[in-house]
Amino acid sequence: MTVVGILLVLLLAGLYAAGIRVILQVPFRALGILVGGMAFHNLVLMLLLRLGTPSPLVRIVQSWKEGIVLLLLVLVARAARDAWRSGSRPRLRFLDWLMVAFTVIVIVYAVIPARWFGVDVTLAQRLVGLRLDLLLPALYLFGRVFIPERRADVTWVIGAIVGSAAVVGLVGAVELWLIPTKVWLNLGVNELSSWLGFTYHGPRGLPENFFQPGAEGLLLRRAVSTYVSPLGIAYAGLLVVPLAITFALGRQWTWARTLRLGVLGLTILGILFSVTRLAMALMALEVGLLALLFRRLWLFATAGLVAAGVMFVLYVYPQVGPVVDRNLNAAHHPQTLHLVTSTDPSLREHVGLLGYDLEYVRLHPLGTGLGSAVHRFGLSQGTGESAVFDFFGELGVIGGALYLPAYFLMTTAGLRALVRTRRDPLMAALPLVASIGGLMLFLITMTSDVWGNFAVTFLFWWAAGYSVSLSVLPRLQLELSPGR
Repeated sequence: MTVVGILLVLLLAGLYAAGIRVILQVPFRALGILVGGMAFHNLVLMLLLRLGTPSPLVRIVQSWKEGIVLLLLVLVARAARDAWRSGSRPRLRFLDWLMVAFTVIVIVYAVIPARWFGVDVTLAQRLVGLRLDLLLPALYLFGRVFIPERRADVTWVIGAIVGSAAVVGLVGAVELWLIPTKVWLNLGVNELSSWLGFTYHGPRGLPENFFQPGAEGLLLRRAVSTYVSPLGIAYAGLLVVPLAITFALGRQWTWARTLRLGVLGLTILGILFSVTRLAMALMALEVGLLALLFRRLWLFATAGLVAAGVMFVLYVYPQVGPVVDRNLNAAHHPQTLHLVTSTDPSLREHVGLLGYDLEYVRLHPLGTGLGSAVHRFGLSQGTGESAVFDFFGELGVIGGALYLPAYFLMTTAGLRALVRTRRDPLMAALPLVASIGGLMLFLITMTSDVWGNFAVTFLFWWAAGYSVSLSVLPRLQLELSPGR
């Protein structure tokens, strides 16, 4: 088995080398590689661990995304050097200065010892917190710097992202209906959780969010797919849907467009079968807004179908979907299994945790340092339910006061870029992610540590920086050449 794992690592190394070559030629395409790659990241790690692959090799594979980020930083430095030598000086916008200030605050908190805040934080937790907080301005910077010049590059990136989302949706549907839950145990999902530093208390050690709890101790299954998480499918999918819709727009019906509509359908299907209620409701609203924006008859029909799909999952799926008991054995459906109730335990739990986060922030206005909101690789009493409160909890009022206006200014920049590019759906794709996608995502950030899902993080923050660049470019530079 170990030999098979090593051979898989060698295959992945070849794919990685090909990806690096693509990035060196066109840095903008790194966005497609990062977001598309994260769709399969957890599944690959789980298989490598199950095959008994040596730990150092697994760590190297796990670091593929950090390697790409470091390469992009080098390319940014090279571009800055060339611009300096040519006498070209970038004009920083207000949002740019906000991101610079946020970066400075993160660095300041990184050098302050954890004991000064009176909390126990492990080195691993501090590093995880530092990596995430510095990743956000780095991705924003990439979006500002790496502007595509050819339509082929934008099409390539969108194709990579929506194609991976379609695979996620297809695999999710197959594993949900045809593969028993116990297979995930055999594939090593608990080993993956331990490797990533998580401790779960679901049946047989599985993550609790693999299921929706029902009556009589029964559990309604949710799709987890290649993300090995229903939340990964739902939250990333919420940002991918605008890309999939722009990808499917066209005036003529062709086989290629039919395929793209199928990709959109699979992306939506993945979100529905994730049974993530808030994400499903926001997706229905999102598709409706996009239908109003583009005013295509098929989009209005799609919005109606999505709304019907949400209602099906909420009220019909609990009566027909796969149900298991606490030992993961298939069970018969009870008559009282519901996803929408007046005494929803999941809602009560979210409200309770958000109340805890708010009280924690009130008691620690200066924050408790990097890593205090990281609930893995050690114990933590800090925030953790809300991505918004995490910044207040770690970086204090100053860090949170920089993050919140930056987020909303990014959605505003996305709207401005969308107005300028609305006649060209391909150019408008990423501004849609930053604007409509960002607005939909905000409620998720209030109730979930969403930036821990790097597919979401890579896509939103890069799209935000890109939208700022589009909103200030001269109109002539908004035209892309059709080169391949």
